[in-house]
Amino acid sequence: MKILVFSASTGGGHKRAAAALKEYIEANSENTEVRITDGLAIAGKAYNKFVCDGYTTVAKAAPKFYGRLYKNSDKQSKLNDLCNGVNKRKGKQLLPEINEYNPDVIISCHAFTSTMLGELKTKGEIKIPVISLITDFAPHYTYIAEGIDHYIVSSEKMVAAFKTRFNIDSSRVHAFGIPTFEKFSIEPEDKGELKERLGLNKDEKVILFMAGSWGVTEVLDIYKDIADKTDNCQFVVITGNNKKLYEKFEKATNDKTILKQFVDNVEDYMHSSDLIITKPGGLTVSESLQCALPMAIYSAYPGQEAENADFLVESGVALLLKKHPGETVSALINFDSKLKEMSECCRRVCRGNSPKQILELINRILAE
Repeated sequence: MKILVFSASTGGGHKRAAAALKEYIEANSENTEVRITDGLAIAGKAYNKFVCDGYTTVAKAAPKFYGRLYKNSDKQSKLNDLCNGVNKRKGKQLLPEINEYNPDVIISCHAFTSTMLGELKTKGEIKIPVISLITDFAPHYTYIAEGIDHYIVSSEKMVAAFKTRFNIDSSRVHAFGIPTFEKFSIEPEDKGELKERLGLNKDEKVILFMAGSWGVTEVLDIYKDIADKTDNCQFVVITGNNKKLYEKFEKATNDKTILKQFVDNVEDYMHSSDLIITKPGGLTVSESLQCALPMAIYSAYPGQEAENADFLVESGVALLLKKHPGETVSALINFDSKLKEMSECCRRVCRGNSPKQILELINRILAE
């Protein structure tokens, strides 16, 4: 069996979901090969740059304006028609990759590639089953495309929304969750031993900052406020590939903080932590849910981040940090029963076997 996954570089979440799916399927399905391709890159260099850079630039520089764009495109509108029209025309750019690889199933991890593939399917240019994998926690009109056979979503609430808002039969919408690597679901046998291995004090609580996607001034101010107001606690700050942020933190961290750039064992830091402070990106959130790790969310951009944050707060797994992050986090980190309650909510919300269920769905589709 051959599976072709179209991903995108609009943030790391789409690519991580695709990679997690590939890892599981190739390890658990004999004679199966999964190829991951950047669909937006194939659609054109200028187009890819416009889409990938556009979200980050507009969301950071003019968040309210981006929020209006997001809301306006979440319905039948001129903006949505324009977006769909462009993506439908771009679909032909995917055909050489599809024809060369000749997959049995195609999975799309981005709304725009779903539109492209749906158009190819509707026009009869491909006859391959197409699955759209949605890496957020709320539905949006741009995800919906004629020609898509099945949708993978994060919750039963989204299944209901697809039925009521978009009139898509629930048999085609599956609340399997966002795929994550299996290592996030494996709890350590001895959390204290894990903490010591990471250079942490096993007797103190740990607050983890996933800081790479934040603005430099913003995240430094939050860290300083929380560090100043939180006693008997240690911190881990992961800046990812944000070199400028790492250099700023080098000058600002206290002696109870471990500062890291890109790490390949983020699951260890999550499993050893008591609270994560993060933006509500779909994959970081899904990985935190897998680790039963309570979340404190700051500065969600209007649009999908804000909707993700709303879902998480309503589900009891997160709280929002507003005007006084230091005081809020200090109170929460010392409120053991609340942290335990939030962890239990994580376990209820988490869809821990997403890759397994997606593989089972693929096998059912091909058997039919």
